[in-house]
Amino acid sequence: MHEESGANLSHGARGNDMNIEFSADEWYDHHRRKVVWFSAIVDDKCIDCGVSIEALADRFGTYHDDPLPAFRSHRARIYEIATNLIEQRRFEDDGTLLIRSADL
Repeated sequence: MHEESGANLSHGARGNDMNIEFSADEWYDHHRRKVVWFSAIVDDKCIDCGVSIEALADRFGTYHDDPLPAFRSHRARIYEIATNLIEQRRFEDDGTLLIRSADL
């Protein structure tokens, strides 16, 4: 499972009526796609969002075996990108949102 910090960080969407908030509940499960996962609440619906380890390494120089420090250091930028992708409705087939290197 993942560690919950309990902190909510609001990040409002620009230019539309969506209410998008992120919670500081990121987790890394190496069995699930090599992705750091985090949650977005979009109009009261929870969406699993993730940023690939490859993207973190390419853009922020993270260590593949310990990606959380890079995620936490660049959280604001990652949330901004996630907000843009949510507004564009760029969801995966399973309803998750995945940030890849090309998105950074």
